[in-house]
Amino acid sequence: MDKQILSNTRKLLVAVVYGLLSAIGINLFLNSAHAYSIGVPGIAQLLNGLLKFIQINLSISNLVVILNIPLVILSLLLFGWNYTLFSLTAVVSNVIFLGIIPEMSILQERLTNTIVGSVIIGIGIGLCFRNSFSTGGTDVVVSYIQQKYHKDIGFVNTVMNGLILGITAIFFGIPGTVYSLISMVATSYVMDKIYIQQKNVTLVVFTKQPAALTKKLRNYSHGATLFPGKGIYAEQETDMLLMLIQKNEISFLKKMILEGDPDAFISVQTTDFVSGNYIRRF
Repeated sequence: MDKQILSNTRKLLVAVVYGLLSAIGINLFLNSAHAYSIGVPGIAQLLNGLLKFIQINLSISNLVVILNIPLVILSLLLFGWNYTLFSLTAVVSNVIFLGIIPEMSILQERLTNTIVGSVIIGIGIGLCFRNSFSTGGTDVVVSYIQQKYHKDIGFVNTVMNGLILGITAIFFGIPGTVYSLISMVATSYVMDKIYIQQKNVTLVVFTKQPAALTKKLRNYSHGATLFPGKGIYAEQETDMLLMLIQKNEISFLKKMILEGDPDAFISVQTTDFVSGNYIRRF
């Protein structure tokens, strides 16, 4: 099967899985805990509760559709059709499953419901980002900020959803706000753990065959710097190659490097701060 077709099939499957996981997290756990999710689903939950005060019963799934319309247009303008298609699939899948899965309480304890529901949703969102598309809604804005300013998606989501917490505090009191905060933090934490593309690492390679490696790496999206050196023990010429990459690229680059030099010594170090002209593969 063509590699592109296989990749697109996987993305479509992940989008559907997200829709299912998000609906399970909201309808079976968060709603019974009166805790709100992040992004558009969370805003839809909140609006659903507020509208009931004025006797308007608009379902969460319908609210998700209404809220996503302007954000889908924004996604098209910022990222184009390929990215938007999979995000739209995630939104549609979520709407369908929100309508299919009934709202009910499986667990009695409010905190347990909040944590379990948040983790389930975080897994779904993280899988979407890991496969190079978002879950639509506010994640479109998050994706843009994450690429432009290199902020973790969980951090950006937490900041953006402060508004939900403020409104929750006003209309539903401090307890509802606390549980919603727990939900958002748990979801953001799980998202960050799964979405490893946003984690930067420094790849250090010691090689006696620099020409073979530079030939293989010259057309790769990330630049590399080669330093001449000499081993202390054997006093042999040993060059050092330095690259800043994303965590998910390690296995691919390791294979490429060992094809050029099977005896290369490879070291990977966590990088917490990046400044300058760094190209992030998204």
